[in-house]
This record gives sequence, C-alpha cells and structure tokens, in this order.
Amino acid sequence: MKQNAVFARTWYEDTAIAPPDFGQVALDDCAWDVGIIGGGLAGLTALLKLSQAGARVVLLEARSIAAGASGRNGGFCTGGWAADDAQILRLLGGKGAAAMEEIAEGGLLWMKERMHRTGWESTAATPGVLRVSLSGHGAPGDLDAQALAAFVKAPRYRHGAVSYEGVHFHPLNFMRLLAREALEAGGQIIEQAHVRGAFRTSRGWHIETSRGVCRAQQVIWAGGGYGEGDAPMLTSRILPIRTYIGVTEPLGEMVLRHIPTECAIGDTRRAGNYYRRLPDGRLLWGMGITAFGTLSIPKVKAMVLRDIAAILPGLADEMRSAGRGIDYGWAGNMAYAPHFLPLVGEIRPGFHALTGFGGHGMNTAPAAALSLVSQMQGNLGDPTPFSQIPRPPVFGILGRIAAEGSYRWRILQDFRAEKVSQSHQGQ
Repeated sequence: MKQNAVFARTWYEDTAIAPPDFGQVALDDCAWDVGIIGGGLAGLTALLKLSQAGARVVLLEARSIAAGASGRNGGFCTGGWAADDAQILRLLGGKGAAAMEEIAEGGLLWMKERMHRTGWESTAATPGVLRVSLSGHGAPGDLDAQALAAFVKAPRYRHGAVSYEGVHFHPLNFMRLLAREALEAGGQIIEQAHVRGAFRTSRGWHIETSRGVCRAQQVIWAGGGYGEGDAPMLTSRILPIRTYIGVTEPLGEMVLRHIPTECAIGDTRRAGNYYRRLPDGRLLWGMGITAFGTLSIPKVKAMVLRDIAAILPGLADEMRSAGRGIDYGWAGNMAYAPHFLPLVGEIRPGFHALTGFGGHGMNTAPAAALSLVSQMQGNLGDPTPFSQIPRPPVFGILGRIAAEGSYRWRILQDFRAEKVSQSHQGQ
C-alpha cells in the first residue's frame, strides 16, 4: 500500500491549510432531505447550494474530503468540457452545445469568484494557462515557436495560445475552504462513511454506510473514479481512469530559466503533459493515463523525470547536474464516460447522478452541481442539456480494454503528427 501511487501523500497535503471541524453527526437519528455520496467538488457544491436554500443535507465521504481527484489534480481551472467542441455539437446540436458552453463558463466564473475572496488567499490562484501543440500550424493569432520561447524553453513546441481567463491554484485548500463554507450554511459532512448500498423504500432512500444508515428523501451520487457507493446503474456507465502527477525537489532559479512564465502549461495531446511552477520553487508535472492497475510511486517519479527530459531537455540536464530529483509521485482516479461528457440528472425517482467529468472537473463539476440543484428545486423550466447526453454502457472489463487501446492509439497518432510536422519544417 505504501508504494501504491493512488494512496501516496501529495505536495498539496504537505502544504495545505487545516481541514474544518466536521463535528459529530448521528446518522441514525436523523431524516434528511438529501443525502450526497462523495466529498469531491461536485458533492460539496451541491451540499452548499442545497443548504443555502434551507434543505437538510448530509454528505457522506468514504475517506476524507477531497481525498480523490478533486484534491490531488494538476490545479488547472479553465473553460470547456473534457469532450471537445465538435463532439458536443455532434451529440447535442447547436442549441445544446451553446447551453453547455454557457454552463461551463458559469462554473469557471463561480470558481474564480471564490478564489479571489478575502480569506481564500491560500488557494494561491494565479491567472494564465498556456495551451501548446507539438504538431500542426495553429490558428491565426497563435504564438509561434519563437514567441513561445518567452514562456517556456521547450524546443518541440510548434505553436500555442495563452488565456488569462483560466487559472491555476491549490485545489486541496480550495476544497477545505468550500467545505467550511458548506458547514457554515448548515450542511453536514461525515467522513470515513463508506457507502455499501442505497435502497429505495416507501419512505424515501436508505443509504447503508460503515457509520450507520442514512435516511433521505433524495440521493445525489457524486462519486468519482473510486467506486464510491454501490450504484450499478452508474458504475456500468462510468470508467475509472488513472492519471499521474509528480513534484520535483525545490529548483530555485533553475526552473525560472526554463519556464519564465507564471502560466500553467498543457499540451493538446489527449494524454499529454501538463505542468506549472509552484510557489516554493518546485515544478508540478502531470502525465499519462491508464485504465488498468496503477503504477508504483518510484515508477511515477521515474516517468516524471523521463517526460521532463523529453519536453524540457535543458532543465533535465541542469537537474541532473545539480542532483535534483522528484520528491512526490502520486496517482488520481477520474470518472470517464465513453463520450467524455458527464452523467447529470435523475436516474431513478429521487436518485440523481452527478459524475463523469473526465479529468476536466474544476469548472464543470460545480457548474453541473449548480444546474442539478436548480433542477431539483424546480427552478428550471426547460430540461437541461444534460438530459440529452447519451448514457451508453461501458461493458466492464471490455470498456477498460477499449479505453486503454484508444489511449495507446492516440499516442501513436500524436507521435505521427509530430513527425509529419517536423518533416514539413525541415523542407
């Protein structure tokens, strides 16, 4: 277990503010309006909004708040969804795609408004996300390779675009502050409450947990890629996909020479690299996707060094000469549907889904939660675009095989595209 990257301690945990005091909640003595399963960003946002509206709500988390992807991700918050614009347009049409864009933008603004509040300074919100490509010619107005050198010394990058609408931040601190806000609004949180099953009765829903039975009129299943709760109607439609992050030792001026920008940086490959400088002079580096098993902590650290050398060879050489390595290596599970769009809405009477954000949840999870709560409260006259999103099955192990195969196919496509671009550049 100590070598399993899924349970590895993160840089965020070692630099986090203290969690709020959740107090003592007796599940068996209460009847709740809503029980929320999963203490990530989606679940906490729903808890906050329902509690602010006066509902009696409890959130059940199997481990600790933000122990999953919401508290151990790369710390990027940008617009859009995990699915690209063309995919959304194909599935939902022009009207649905426009509604999804508006919802995603609302989620980004909701996050940024909190990050900039007094008392939320520990989120360390920094504007700017640079999206770069290793192939192709880019769109009009994109930065070319020469202009990119002012941001990052990465010889393989061909073009890119920077947006200061996106931000990067400390996600675990954000989550702990959000949990505090939800508690102050009257919500209740119970950690170490592993959900064993949810069953409908004549008086609502019974949620069986390791801490007792929760009786609620409605349920929101906001689990991610960790299989929270026994909800086969959802787990049959969601795949747990794993990604990996490492953090270097403090690099001082060394990292500034090779990454002079304060922007976070990510490339356009489906499973490419994403990285950013941290306030203490370290470099956070994200990479890779696997659908099976997990990598050990030493393997993650070795992958980080390999990837840095492939993208930032000058920095890798300086790190090697100075004897600087990788201090942290961890993994996080993400919940994916085959089309990269979330499952949001009522699945059965009184049972609502809020999951499947596909590694792009820092704006979309709160956006979807706000939409779902409004729908539950009857504040939306028309169906949301989420009701139009297909809910195909993932076929268990076959789905994982397909996901792994798709990932590897995309790696080959990206490699070929880069080689083609290099050959054109040399002509």
